[in-house]
Amino acid sequence: MTDTDTQLEKSDLILGYMPLSDSLPLLVADTQGYFEAEGLHVELQQEVSWANIRDKVLVGHLDGAQMLAPMLLATHLGLGGLKKAMMTPFAFGLNGNAFTISRSLGKQLDANSPEHVLAGDAVAAGKALKQVIKARRSCGDQPLVFATVYPYSIHNLLLRDWLAASGVDPDQDVTLVVLPPSQMVDHLSLSHIDGFCAGAPWNSVAIQKNVGECLLTGPDLWRSAPDKVLGLTQEWANAHPNTTLALVRALDKATVWLDENRNAAGTLLAEAIHVPIAAALPALVGEFIYRTGETKQQQPDMLIFHRSLANYPWQEHGCWFLKQMQRWGWVSSALDCEEVVSHCYRTDLYHQALQLPTLLEGTQLSLDHSEEWQLEGIVMSPTAFTYRR
Repeated sequence: MTDTDTQLEKSDLILGYMPLSDSLPLLVADTQGYFEAEGLHVELQQEVSWANIRDKVLVGHLDGAQMLAPMLLATHLGLGGLKKAMMTPFAFGLNGNAFTISRSLGKQLDANSPEHVLAGDAVAAGKALKQVIKARRSCGDQPLVFATVYPYSIHNLLLRDWLAASGVDPDQDVTLVVLPPSQMVDHLSLSHIDGFCAGAPWNSVAIQKNVGECLLTGPDLWRSAPDKVLGLTQEWANAHPNTTLALVRALDKATVWLDENRNAAGTLLAEAIHVPIAAALPALVGEFIYRTGETKQQQPDMLIFHRSLANYPWQEHGCWFLKQMQRWGWVSSALDCEEVVSHCYRTDLYHQALQLPTLLEGTQLSLDHSEEWQLEGIVMSPTAFTYRR
């Protein structure tokens, strides 16, 4: 292999991110010098909404970005905006989200359940919520309003799946709206919404301001839920193959660092997105408080950055997203999900960048593991949905 074979096609990059805990792989790769070690000079640009990120990547104002995985697939199919071939060679991690509700709704749920449901039990919480919705309807009250961060997001798709499994029609029994994650707490405090599903640290911000209570964390619903990825247009990645591989290597080093330096990561995040460090830490260190005044609960998988092959762009995750979109009638039932995902989830580039043992290639991910399990000698976190039992 010659120097020409590995020479970066572009070294000065602009990458976008949202003010969320799972933007940390980008922040760490920058501050720890992992981008620089790969010959990359990266300017990180914080954005205000996911649509903003999508549009800037499509027009080339951003070389790439932290991106919602379902948004990447939707953009590839032309849903919700322009159609552009997209791809990802790297996932930013697993989990990190939570469903936080107003204190008022929390009291209504408590009154309609024989058990204390605000403790992460997805089945009990679903039953209680269904009772509240039924009671509100009989009184002629307006439907509850829940916010997610983007239509094509794990937040929206997972919330809809859990609601449906609980006997709540997400299109008829509640109103779902879209808001930027950093504005969720303000809208909850103003009673514009009754709850929101968003990434860390905004759930802890709401709890610590005493305007919200966490009903369910992401792992309370899906033990190892996929979320953000490195989003690139296929045009950009094809024009910059060596740069794409360098990005994967830098981000991989950053996620290794993150799994070993959670407190330092909290300080970095608090400074970058201007939140109290007390709000930045719970999801990072896995000690989460659901309700003000309650004791911390251990949630070691609240946000996984590297372990359990968290950065592998599993095509099974992409297929789950697309099949949910089919379920809700957003894409044709005739769509070949596996075919689409094979073009968008570039496991081959992940392998090429990190030179992983070839035995992992072609391995399929089962979403039925309710306990820790082994994959080719690697300890994997549970992958099952908790409310499907």
